[in-house]
Amino acid sequence: MAKYEIEVWSKSGKPLGNIRQFCKDFTWSKSLNDVETVTFSIDLMRYEELLEGAGFKNDPFGLLDVGNHDIRIKRNGKYILGANIIQIGYSVQDPSITMAVSCYGYLNYYKTRYITASYTDWWQEDILNDVIVKCNAETGGDYGVRRGTTTGAHQVKRTRTYLRKEVKSLIQQMSDVINGPDFDFSPDKKFNVYDVKGVYRPSVRLAFPGNIQSFNFNRSIEKVSNFVWAVGSGNGEDAVIATSEDTDSENALYRREKIATYNSVVLQDTLKQHANAVIHYTKDIIELPSVTVPDGVLDLNEVDVGDTVSVSMTGALSLSHINGNYRIQKLDVTVDDNDSETVSISFDDIDIDDIISKQETEE
Repeated sequence: MAKYEIEVWSKSGKPLGNIRQFCKDFTWSKSLNDVETVTFSIDLMRYEELLEGAGFKNDPFGLLDVGNHDIRIKRNGKYILGANIIQIGYSVQDPSITMAVSCYGYLNYYKTRYITASYTDWWQEDILNDVIVKCNAETGGDYGVRRGTTTGAHQVKRTRTYLRKEVKSLIQQMSDVINGPDFDFSPDKKFNVYDVKGVYRPSVRLAFPGNIQSFNFNRSIEKVSNFVWAVGSGNGEDAVIATSEDTDSENALYRREKIATYNSVVLQDTLKQHANAVIHYTKDIIELPSVTVPDGVLDLNEVDVGDTVSVSMTGALSLSHINGNYRIQKLDVTVDDNDSETVSISFDDIDIDDIISKQETEE
């Protein structure tokens, strides 16, 4: 069984203490190239006792406040994620009053930031880091995020022109294009870029029946697209437009069209990259399993989003094709009061052989 710590950190980067013993309803999640989440609840009277002991007797927001404090999660002595407190909800469940705390990872700092900039023939990771540097230079815009490691990503150059572009979507859209990088924010606010994030872990084998407690997946064409219009900056006939098509998918699944909008994109080549990426990731039947495993199956100090593991399902012909390597896209973890974990895992297998070829193999 794991041992968790929930540490509070000030806006200035000062640790204020571990509040795990006061927290209930504790959950956390990670998503590949997306924002992390942390939630927990605290009894208000116990929290106010904690305030007094921490030296904030007359300041109810001195220890936990929206926007001003971060939460860093430790598991078995290792930091596994960091997040900023976004919301605290108060509710009465007679006779107690509960504080429900919601936190989002550092990527969401950039959800309300916009940038105008141009880059010609830049390495893609240098574009991303330069955007963060420009954000840091604005009044009140330095969240403490700094350049971290770059792992194998120094291989693709891009040309980009941004006009009042939201920075969060800028980072994610750079990741979404073909040969785009993976990225994450470390708990100590380092921005890391990877050619491919994660480790190939052939020793991690999830099976049903076996260590998979439950599963679900849909075999669906609801989100399949095989002809895409990417629409960029401009209005009506003046808008920049690029298209992409997959005729094999059209012949197999009929023509299924999609309009994808990128309002701040002004370059035709950039739009074409986005259109090609949409086709690449949505042209085939979607059938991706999500599984739940009980406490002790995964060591979450080692296994992380981006890792590739083995998943197999037997016992019915309709399940037997779920048998092979899958990449972890999301971890949803529920932690009880004794630090026992229930882990839900979402997977992807697009380009899985190419992904494995670029990943390190576990020792």
